[in-house]
Amino acid sequence: MTDIQLEQDQEEKKWARRAHISTLLTYPMALLPFPFYFSSLGAMVYPFVMWLSRGKSSYSAKQSLESMYLQALLSLGYFGFGTKFGDDRVLLVFSYVFMAFLHVVFLGIAIYRTTIGKPHHYPFSFFPLLFSSHQTKENWNELKKKFEDKVEFSEYKTQMEKLDSFRISTEKDAKLLTDTNLQSLSNEYLHSLSDLRVKLAEDPLSYRKAKQFLNYFPETVSKILSQYIRVNQNTNTPDAEKRKTELNSLLSEVIKTTEQVRNKLKADETLNLDVEITAMKKNIEFGGY
Repeated sequence: MTDIQLEQDQEEKKWARRAHISTLLTYPMALLPFPFYFSSLGAMVYPFVMWLSRGKSSYSAKQSLESMYLQALLSLGYFGFGTKFGDDRVLLVFSYVFMAFLHVVFLGIAIYRTTIGKPHHYPFSFFPLLFSSHQTKENWNELKKKFEDKVEFSEYKTQMEKLDSFRISTEKDAKLLTDTNLQSLSNEYLHSLSDLRVKLAEDPLSYRKAKQFLNYFPETVSKILSQYIRVNQNTNTPDAEKRKTELNSLLSEVIKTTEQVRNKLKADETLNLDVEITAMKKNIEFGGY
């Protein structure tokens, strides 16, 4: 990764952390002569401005939306407890302290995740589905002008359509998973895949560097998840747990490779996935998948 790209990534992480930390403004704003839940809503202004200014598809902008979601949850919680226990000071204070405790726990996890550059989603957040199912609308005629070779453009268009198809099927399979760890891995993969697709739409010629990945990994993930679901539905077989563990490990490897591809494309580096693809194929064939 180049120094410029590294600096940009660090900047995105910094602004993402700031968005989450800004939810703590709830408490100093409580000193204002307004209902507590109203002050909590007021703290939503900072991440909202950040979302508007950081670029809608950027990592920090998406994390700003998550912090706004957390702020909305806090406001709802404080409003509910305030309405329920308004006449009982003891229960009111206890419920508010409980909400503040949950806030600190959720915030700590968010800060850790954004520090390492991972996409973070709060409980019951609908943004993972929104981000992963978002379809970038291409003007194919405009994109075609960027390719000197019409055959290559046709190949690019086909691969983008296949990528969307595999992404949709992966989303459907991910909803059927009962393993929370695997669900989390799948959501991370879908987030990376969505970001990768945005990059390929913004810079179509970068497709040349991602050919190996597009020709193998999206379809591989779809097969791994489908196989995992089948194994999970047939738990009576002797080696069911062993196969589930192997499939979990394979998906982890695919996610790591997807992250590498996305980072290298952002850094405008040359991709060579021959080693990873060969190793992945051997693992899958060895396991009988």
